[in-house]
Amino acid sequence: MSPAIIVDGKDINNESIEIFLDEKIAGISNIERLIINLQNEGFKKVYIVANKNLEIKLKKIKKPIELKLITHKDLCNLKEDILLFQSNVVLNKKQLSDIVELTSNSNDSYSFKNQNEYIGVSYVKKDLIMNIFIDNSLNKKLILNIDSFNLKDPPLLLSKSQIGTKIGRDFLFSHISKNVSGWVSKNINSKISIPVSKLLIRTNLHPNTITLFVGCLGISCGFLYANNNALLGALILQLSTILDRCDGEVARIKLKESKFGQWFDTALDQLSYFSMFIGIAICLNNPNYFPLTNINIIIKQFSIINVLLYIIFITTVLFFMIRRTSNGSLAYYPGEVDKRVPLNERSFLYRLISKYRFVLKREFFSPAMIFGSLLGYKFLAITALILFIFGLYHQVSDYIALRERTDITY
Repeated sequence: MSPAIIVDGKDINNESIEIFLDEKIAGISNIERLIINLQNEGFKKVYIVANKNLEIKLKKIKKPIELKLITHKDLCNLKEDILLFQSNVVLNKKQLSDIVELTSNSNDSYSFKNQNEYIGVSYVKKDLIMNIFIDNSLNKKLILNIDSFNLKDPPLLLSKSQIGTKIGRDFLFSHISKNVSGWVSKNINSKISIPVSKLLIRTNLHPNTITLFVGCLGISCGFLYANNNALLGALILQLSTILDRCDGEVARIKLKESKFGQWFDTALDQLSYFSMFIGIAICLNNPNYFPLTNINIIIKQFSIINVLLYIIFITTVLFFMIRRTSNGSLAYYPGEVDKRVPLNERSFLYRLISKYRFVLKREFFSPAMIFGSLLGYKFLAITALILFIFGLYHQVSDYIALRERTDITY
């Protein structure tokens, strides 16, 4: 199967496809966006279908890929299955991945639809490809008569009236959250991060530059915690948590996602947490803020233990992610472990703890720190210790279960 992008001629509604050639989102033309997404999906060759000698600018295509410019007639003469896109189709990598998965082992041709409306994407088997064009137009009868599939998460087919508007951009932003993003991130944090990201994509700022700025902001919370400003520290941590979405949002819209970017973001996130725990420990062990009473001495030790437990906790998680996955985002850790050792095979206590994993997700933990800061440093130290004990049990259980399944040593 090879993908082909139609850039001129008429669609099934007899509308010109060529008028979308210069349509851009975040400085990337839609045809470039389609090619890059296909490239990231693993395709090495893409057909560009045009009868006219059009000037197609592909400055954003950085990785090597075989691009073959062919005519409508050439397309009809191909002897292979074709995944066909109109150049006015706007989609993200998840939507493309779903389409490729549906067609990869299919013995039938498909037209993809949104509530029975054709969305400009079809999968045409080689025995039908000869009839895909009639008189410079897509064969409406063929497209509508082959089997159809209504997608749960369909791409957007831009219309003539949407040229030059922000419809395509807003569509991509409406699908911007990762699959592992929780309710708070999708429904609260995104209300702030997405408007900020819409401004950022208009600049030349690289996503990693945004990561660095937000990371430094998060790390600065430790200084505030250390100086007995827990509430302000928590607010800074929460602000960095909200803005932490921006680097990923910009990277996904500008198609600049990278392994380095994922790990860089993860490293700075964890340094923010480490800074917070260090700051809490410094403040609790400062006699100017907490005199040496019996209870304070115990709490001081708790704060130091928390720092050590955090180091152990994050080291074991990072060990697994580096050794066993290609993903740099720690949000995927629980799912990666569960794929290897199903929850129904785990102990009752583990299954109980797993229901409350979300407590340690940054989107929940950061706003919870605001509430905790109002209750004071002692509450923070004791609560963190309890969470770390359960978290450590979770990690040890993962280690034992995974070791029984595979060799996780070096």
